[in-house]
Amino acid sequence: MVGEDVGMRTSRRRAAGLCVVAAVALVAAACTSKKASPSGSAQPLAWQTGKAEAANGAPPSLSAAAACGSATDTYLAELLHTSATQTKVGHEWGDIVAGGKQVSISGTVATTHLGPTDLPMSHPFGDDLSMDIGLDPAFLGFARSLGPAESPPGTMHVEISSGLEPHRPVPNANRSTQTWRDASDVDLSGFQPGFDKPAVGERFLGMGRWIIDCGHDNYQTELHPLAFLAWAETQAATTVVRTSFNPYRDTETYSPDASILGHVDDAARLTAPGSQPFVPYLVNDVLRVIGGQADRLQSQELVEATHASPPPWLVCAPPAAPGSSGKKLDVRYDIVARPGVSVRITGHDDTGCASVATVLGKDYRPLDVQLRPCALPWPYLNQVARDALDTTVDVQGLIAGVVPAAVRAPLDRDPTTSCADPLVAPDAAPSPGGQQVRVDATQPFPFYGVITVARAGS
Repeated sequence: MVGEDVGMRTSRRRAAGLCVVAAVALVAAACTSKKASPSGSAQPLAWQTGKAEAANGAPPSLSAAAACGSATDTYLAELLHTSATQTKVGHEWGDIVAGGKQVSISGTVATTHLGPTDLPMSHPFGDDLSMDIGLDPAFLGFARSLGPAESPPGTMHVEISSGLEPHRPVPNANRSTQTWRDASDVDLSGFQPGFDKPAVGERFLGMGRWIIDCGHDNYQTELHPLAFLAWAETQAATTVVRTSFNPYRDTETYSPDASILGHVDDAARLTAPGSQPFVPYLVNDVLRVIGGQADRLQSQELVEATHASPPPWLVCAPPAAPGSSGKKLDVRYDIVARPGVSVRITGHDDTGCASVATVLGKDYRPLDVQLRPCALPWPYLNQVARDALDTTVDVQGLIAGVVPAAVRAPLDRDPTTSCADPLVAPDAAPSPGGQQVRVDATQPFPFYGVITVARAGS
């Protein structure tokens, strides 16, 4: 199973034609960021002054060898010239800081791309929403590339699986015979209104795992996956913000024990017997099939919870509508949260902004994930590999070439990989009529919802 994030690569190709948009966004950010104050912002959406910078700290130096395991080879592609037992690159998303670090950014959306196609075995929640964000000056130090950059200048690439954004219930019949491609197509539809993706040019806040993309030989930094995201649009004299917190992260660790995959707060799973990065897991999975312990290859990724809270942030109103004094701030919101999560939104008439503090407290408990096997037909895997590597690859043939014919039959069956339904939750009101934070233990998001801010007063 050889491949890379093709959706990401496609979005970057498109991004190259949108450098002008990114440049305009950066100029606008540079011109307006100087006007920010501790209690207000010239932007419709911003971090409270200094809070994100303090949480991030100074960007440390980068090392592809440290983050990826190699400064010359890339994830899975090295299997084309290296024995599976000798590979160095264990993960596609290599942590720059050991153990993982959440980094917060702000800026303007420069490009967006909503699937397909991504690497199936590390995407149980389907293809990614991929974006390039034109960064505000304070965060440019976190956007680095050890080779020619693939994203537009001054931007950072960020991603989140489409199924991890708020969805409405969608028909998803025939789960028992579903392919991963079928399941991912479900993830790419049925979003709650406005939650599919932000528009190019909109203000954006994000927090995510800071990694090097080990699937590209320029070793570019990214936020993958996003944990927190918020974006703002202006509707007449009102700022409208949609926000959500992604509860889960793909670990790129795989287990033959399907019963533990979705126990998201059980860290012991990651070091349990049989839990391994993909390549050694695949080697052992072949042995399990040959030994009769499994009837086909099964890619089963462990999913874990995310607990880091984002820094506090601001939603600021546009100028008052004609005929209004603008002395009062009209703040409305409809937020849905899990127990143990605090959401505080406070309007400030003097600054024209509402401050937002969202904290995942010590009592927060994430919902476990329900995962199921989906088929990965060999022709589809070959297509993914071909698109990723720009060369014809017979994945089935590569495996068959090292397995005796007498025991090969089970390996010829289509493999399976883990799938999950998109995350479904009650609708957040697109135009809130009041102020409410609804606590709902049946839905998976730590929080999500809509905030509107406008100046009012006669």
